[in-house]
Amino acid sequence: MRYFILIISLFAILNAGSFKRDSQLNIVTDTNTPLVWMDSEANVTLYFTHQEAEKYCEDLLHGTYSDWRLPEIEELETIVDKNNFPKNIDRAFKYSLNEGYWASTAHWRTFWFYADYMHFVSGTPYFDSRHKKKLVRCVRTGK
Repeated sequence: MRYFILIISLFAILNAGSFKRDSQLNIVTDTNTPLVWMDSEANVTLYFTHQEAEKYCEDLLHGTYSDWRLPEIEELETIVDKNNFPKNIDRAFKYSLNEGYWASTAHWRTFWFYADYMHFVSGTPYFDSRHKKKLVRCVRTGK
């Protein structure tokens, strides 16, 4: 049992601190991947349809960057932290609601009527009608 606790502790230490927040630019950088996340008041106040969310990210100029995009659902899964209940998002993120955030993938099998989103109430991906309004958290690939 002692070794099990030691292994779990070591794993937690190695994975801790992979997100760094820049409060001046309102971004969060993932040090384990090349991803940079938008983290501003807009993440908790602006609701968009899926199509509006895609355009919003494409047109966004934030933190001196202009190459933002809507994240893939797998990318949103990397910021989930189920130990941070009830937000279920890594603690480095200052602006977050327990609601759905759009992902980029629309499903061809539904004639692109549905798209993925991450629901931070549970930290679980779902899909919904692209016409519904949800929050958005844009991402970019850093250098």
